[in-house]
Amino acid sequence: MKKLLVTPEGTSELDLTSQEIAQREQDSIQAEADKLAREEKIAQEKARKESAIAKLKALGLTEEEVKSIL
Repeated sequence: MKKLLVTPEGTSELDLTSQEIAQREQDSIQAEADKLAREEKIAQEKARKESAIAKLKALGLTEEEVKSIL
């Protein structure tokens, strides 16, 4: 794996060190975990909202009344 080094004298490609490669792998794993956590949070919020709407409708509220509350 290489990295691009930009200096006032120009650009050059350098090989990544084993530490840099390991860090990139860890960053990639963490980014994927963060993405999954965000998606799960969004899904939970959607499920809670749908549940709340269903409960309000079960109480006898109309679609328009539920929308006005939201």
